[in-house]
Amino acid sequence: MKELIIIQYVDISSGKEYLNRPIITDSLSKFFITSPKFTEPIFYFSRPPQASVVIGLNQDVYSEVNLNFIRDQKIQLSRRFAGGGAVFVDPGNLTYVFIDNDDGTNYGDFKRYAQPVISTLKKLGVDAKMSGRNDLTVDGKKVSGMSALKIGDRFLCGGTLMVDVDLAAAAKALTPPKAKLASKGIKSVHSRVTNIRQYFDPKYKNITFEELEKRILLTVFRVTDIRDVPTYTMTDDDWKNVLKIADEAYTGDDFVMGTKPDDDYFRGRHFDGVGTVEISFSVKNDVISHAKIYGDFNNPNGDLKAIEQNITNVPFAKESLEEAFRISHLDANIGKVSPEEMADLMLKEKYDLK
Repeated sequence: MKELIIIQYVDISSGKEYLNRPIITDSLSKFFITSPKFTEPIFYFSRPPQASVVIGLNQDVYSEVNLNFIRDQKIQLSRRFAGGGAVFVDPGNLTYVFIDNDDGTNYGDFKRYAQPVISTLKKLGVDAKMSGRNDLTVDGKKVSGMSALKIGDRFLCGGTLMVDVDLAAAAKALTPPKAKLASKGIKSVHSRVTNIRQYFDPKYKNITFEELEKRILLTVFRVTDIRDVPTYTMTDDDWKNVLKIADEAYTGDDFVMGTKPDDDYFRGRHFDGVGTVEISFSVKNDVISHAKIYGDFNNPNGDLKAIEQNITNVPFAKESLEEAFRISHLDANIGKVSPEEMADLMLKEKYDLK
């Protein structure tokens, strides 16, 4: 694997007063990707001060989240700019983020960016491994999910590390479609996630978040003294720019909630190396009258509307659908799925999610 070189650690602790809004955390990432002030690879941590559910850019919130539960518990809900799946985060979660420049090989290489975290955990007694395309697991259970976002030639790759998360609340807050659970051979959210605290060696059982961050930093920057980590501290002007991005990006509940699917069919299928792809669609007189694509695939830059338009007003038949998907640039807009697989997803009742 090519050597991972990160130039600077960015300390965001000066912005604690802002980080109680999930949109600020997301806007922070966009700031680091797009600001001319940051052009080299950087790394930073964040921890949410309160519980929230963050869904991926292309997900259907109505099928992924228990909206009644999170409203009752006053759990915040937000949608990030990046792809990937829904996550429950609270103060027991540590988010680690790399911002890097695309050299043609590193964007989407989750393993490369997970490696320092995996190495650190192993030193603490946790046998963490990469599982699937973007999960870290211990004893077969997920402890970290990763996502990516690319703007121009610069991108984010990061993940949430579950240390002391309220697993009961997470299990009630998230309701992933059965296609996703079935692909992992499990029956519920609760059965597939866990905290890493229980796996630390006895001498590290009470490790603090600050100490964990320090150990990850030493690994990322390949130093033995934390004072040797090149560090930049966010300024007031930096935070003003982050707040500006948040104000411009947040378009209210419409962006977060999206439109509730109200079609004849809602089908989903998990594709290895891509993620779960879902399609809500209606058929009138054997012709597709409406279609909307959802999913946790890690491609926030894809033109899903173009695909939806291509399959609308097309006969609900194998050959017609395959041809519509064939001209839809699936590889660039979703990932490595074939026109035949997408047509099959729409035509087969076994993929029903309703």
